[in-house]
Parts: sequence; C-alpha cells; structure tokens
Amino acid sequence: MKTFFVILIATLSVAVGEVLLSYGMRRHGEIDLTVPAHWFDLITSVVRNPYVLAGVVFMAVFFFLYLAALSWGDISYVMPLTAMSYVFVAFMAKYFLHEDVSVYRWAGTVLIVIGIAFVVFENSPGKTVSAAAGEVRQAADANENRN
Repeated sequence: MKTFFVILIATLSVAVGEVLLSYGMRRHGEIDLTVPAHWFDLITSVVRNPYVLAGVVFMAVFFFLYLAALSWGDISYVMPLTAMSYVFVAFMAKYFLHEDVSVYRWAGTVLIVIGIAFVVFENSPGKTVSAAAGEVRQAADANENRN
C-alpha cells in the first residue's frame, strides 16, 4: 500500500509539473528548433521562466519518489501506476489550462484507468528482484562460512 500512495503523490507531482511546463512554454512562445539561437533560449527558459522552473522542480520530486517506489516494488507494478499522471493531466488541462479535451481523449483516459485498475487489484507489488538478491547473498554468506 505504501508503494501505491507514494506513486499517487509522485504522479500528482509530475502532472502538476507537466501542466506548469505547458503553461510556461505557452507564455514563452513558440520555439523554432531549426534556429540555433532558439536552442539557447529553450535552455535558459528554465531559469528565466518561473512556471518552467516550478515544473522542473515538480518533475524532480516525481523522479525521486519514483526511485523510492522502485526500491520497494516490482517495476511491472510501479511503472503502470505512473500512468495515473495521464488522468491527472487530462483533468488539469481541461480545468486549469482550459483546453478542449475531446471525447476521444476522455475515452483514452478511461482506458488508462481500466488498465491501472487491473494492476492495482492484482495486489502484489512485491519486490521479486530484491528477494532473489537477498537469497543469493544469504547463499554466498553461508558458502563463505563453510570455508
């Protein structure tokens, strides 16, 4: 359950970060990547645009929470849960950025929720790799003690 709640907080964080990046870059204006000067402008927008900077900070929070969750559970459990961010972004895009989210996008979001439900209700976020590594370490220690 701990893994689920940490991923919930992480996905909310990354969704807020993505929405802030979107808002900040829309305020910044379109960037033409074929113009080399725009590359520098894109890089410096992180520190000059407070919305982009805040978005990067929220995405960093996601990254570190995601690392923690990976230390507790299988990636086949943790990674699909990160798809919750798509659901959060769809709602934030509609209500905070005032985007026109089409019925097809909502249908896709519903399909994502169904997929997440399959993963969550399976109810075994266990750490297969960690258990196997622990057994290998115990066997190595036992072997050393015999010698």
